[in-house]
Amino acid sequence: MRLYLSALIGLCSMMLFVAIRANGQTSSAWEVLEGCRLVSAPINDGDSFKVQHKDLIFIARLYFVDCPETYGTYMERVRDQARYFSIPEADVMVAGKQSATFTKNFLRGEFTVITQWADARGGKESRVFALVRKDGQLLSLELTRNGLARIYGMPTKGSWPNGATPRVYLSQLKQHERAAQRSMTGIWGSATGSLQLAGLNHLSSDIEGTGIIKAPATITPVTITTGSRTGKLILNAASTGELESLPGIGPALAAYIIAARPIATIDDLAKIPGITLTKIDAFRAQVLTDEPPPPLKTAAFYLANTETYLNTNVTVIISAVVQSDRAAPASFRAVILQTANQGVSGGSIPAFIPDEFFDSFIQYYQEPARSFTGLLFQHDSDTVLVYSRK
Repeated sequence: MRLYLSALIGLCSMMLFVAIRANGQTSSAWEVLEGCRLVSAPINDGDSFKVQHKDLIFIARLYFVDCPETYGTYMERVRDQARYFSIPEADVMVAGKQSATFTKNFLRGEFTVITQWADARGGKESRVFALVRKDGQLLSLELTRNGLARIYGMPTKGSWPNGATPRVYLSQLKQHERAAQRSMTGIWGSATGSLQLAGLNHLSSDIEGTGIIKAPATITPVTITTGSRTGKLILNAASTGELESLPGIGPALAAYIIAARPIATIDDLAKIPGITLTKIDAFRAQVLTDEPPPPLKTAAFYLANTETYLNTNVTVIISAVVQSDRAAPASFRAVILQTANQGVSGGSIPAFIPDEFFDSFIQYYQEPARSFTGLLFQHDSDTVLVYSRK
């Protein structure tokens, strides 16, 4: 039944795009699609990915930016990207996979798509240009800030629903790109002799074909906080701004740390001129070299790779059960399961419990560290655990 419904949804989506192309329709009005979810698909990369909004599935292509290719299908584009970043062509696909991973992580959970349904073409499947926003951040800006995309491609036309203009946004993108270039962040860390780097003080952008706009001489500092679930700064993934937040680390040392990646141990920082063991000890407790994997048998462990475990029975260790107002299917009640393993938090996940088991379930799980086994299931575009009736 699920396969039939999935096929039907896909067919309806395809028919919608065929109708749009056939009629030459592109809505001039912006649509804001809240509660979107990433759909796992082979076409997903840094700037194009499959999205589900309610019953509609479509491919979104980001405005403003272009991420490196993940495969060598379009070699002319690969060569162009290699020239832009001044990296070997063979490294373009490696960089593309880094961008794709960043985008996949950024799009975990729900996000917002803002689109006019303008035809983005490309590939065998239709796609539409879009802006993607999550937690107040735009994906295109974050890709550029982390040195994982170039400013290239289609800009938006006209102001966005919140009143922002393409002219202002492109200026912000350029500032972030220049900051990433100076700090050798992301792909720029591998750039050698790049024309982009050599002409840093002379860069300019053609905004919507209206003329040349010079980038500002100074860059407004960006406040950055670590996105690690541990609360610690991850040395092999941290941005320049994050590194500079460490005591004794300024712009120059931050750039040296980024250039020295991958860093195997925290003490390896002492190999960098200007960083002593005494300086490292001042921030040792605040950093890790890499993000640790989620604890086994927790929500975070399964949600980190949902497609592997979806529609299978999984076991989590419950630290607490919290009431939920979410709507549950008939004869079920909803709760939130907070999970942890050996004292390490592993996030939370909604769960549906049959009515007849609910009271005994609540009583049993008042004691923490007890295991719960349920079906990892997709419900209303969200991932839940379902306690199955025997």
